[in-house]
Amino acid sequence: MVRLFWTALVFSVGVSGCTAPPPEPVASVKVTLDRNEVVLGSVVGMSFQFSILEEHLAFVDDYRVFVHFVDADGEVMWTDDHNPSQPTSGWIPGQIIEYDRKVFLPMYPYIGTATIRVGLYSANGGERLALVGDDDGSLSYKIGTLELLPQSENVFLIFQDGWHELEVIPDDHEVQWRWTMANATISFRNPRSDVLLYLRADGRPDLVGGPQGVVLEIEGREVARFLIETTQVKLREIPISQEQLGDQNMVELGIVVDGAFIPADRTEAGNDDTRELGIRVFDILVDAHG
Repeated sequence: MVRLFWTALVFSVGVSGCTAPPPEPVASVKVTLDRNEVVLGSVVGMSFQFSILEEHLAFVDDYRVFVHFVDADGEVMWTDDHNPSQPTSGWIPGQIIEYDRKVFLPMYPYIGTATIRVGLYSANGGERLALVGDDDGSLSYKIGTLELLPQSENVFLIFQDGWHELEVIPDDHEVQWRWTMANATISFRNPRSDVLLYLRADGRPDLVGGPQGVVLEIEGREVARFLIETTQVKLREIPISQEQLGDQNMVELGIVVDGAFIPADRTEAGNDDTRELGIRVFDILVDAHG
């Protein structure tokens, strides 16, 4: 009886002490930033590269990419989760998936070094996949750091006439937007240099019978124009020269929308909103630092 008890005890300890082998990586990941430091409230460009390992079997499900910006204490400040340019169910062994993204950084109360961690996770249940890289133990991989600078070093925008109130998704306050009217104006201090205007917006060409034309003006002079042809959100990068900004201390940039509408007048809109709506702006930024 003693021998049997000892054998059972050893077996029990051996089983409880076993640890599951680490999951096999499915790909390596590399992310390149277009700058090493960036102003809060500004934009950083990120180039993603996933190299699927030869020995990995084809993906069955579609996974999302998580991107976590982490402070010095290891706390996640904000994220940029997204779907890769090609669904993972179409990834094959040996393939290299590459794509670029522009990420708007929020006005977060933190200055200093941010660590960027990425990974792949299932939208159904959150299961993460193993990658080749610097893992923190949770299948979250460090791809680099970014120095965050205060907003005082950027161009501050003032929303003038022609803008509706800020709106949010009730369950996700990170997603915010403002609708313009047919004519809207923003102003900012003249940086006396060439700038790049970032505008992430969509519209409702489906409700107005065709593309919505958008013209950007400064002092009555056109500086850019484009068409909104679908309801998909699109980021536009619009260069504006120092000459186009003019000589005034404050620049007033007009946004003129050809194709503004009132939802209540459009039965297909399905609501009683009586506001005049032009385009829906999620992010707008004047970058004088390049």
